[in-house]
Amino acid sequence: MSHVGTVNPNPRAMHFGYIVAQNSAVQTTLAGRLTKDRLTLSPPTSQPIHHQVQVGKVTLRLTDLGGHIQARRLWKDYYFSSSSFIFIVDVTDRKRFCEARYELLNLLDDDDMSQVPMLILGNKTDGPNACSYTELVQALGIERYLCDGSNRKLKLCMCSITEQQGYGEGIRWLIQQQQ
Repeated sequence: MSHVGTVNPNPRAMHFGYIVAQNSAVQTTLAGRLTKDRLTLSPPTSQPIHHQVQVGKVTLRLTDLGGHIQARRLWKDYYFSSSSFIFIVDVTDRKRFCEARYELLNLLDDDDMSQVPMLILGNKTDGPNACSYTELVQALGIERYLCDGSNRKLKLCMCSITEQQGYGEGIRWLIQQQQ
């Protein structure tokens, strides 16, 4: 996978964690990009879906938890077994930034998640009216988590999953956080 790259020369399995997003199928699209290196169109996730992804010699196990309201109620049930979290935000849908902020800050402020590395993907940067990195940071209220003095392992990457741009850096960062 040239857009993600080889990360670790030693083969091993790693529990990677969970992918969540607001009410859309984008997390399944990301899993399709990572597992099949192609764009897959899927209906919104109705129940957790498990994926296995090979990145270089590292095997990642992903669970797509879904993003609709009923699925969000179950996110907390998965915290105890999470070694990382991916939170995806549509950067073209400013009307939903408040909702994304609420859900994200609930994750970040939860004591059970305090040591769990989290990757935020600002997706659809190729879309019309996509916000900037700075605008997204402010809209999500995550400035304090991204500063050098924060103990929180958090990274924000702007990306386009459909165009295969920007998310590879974030995936590599998450893998490094677990080594």
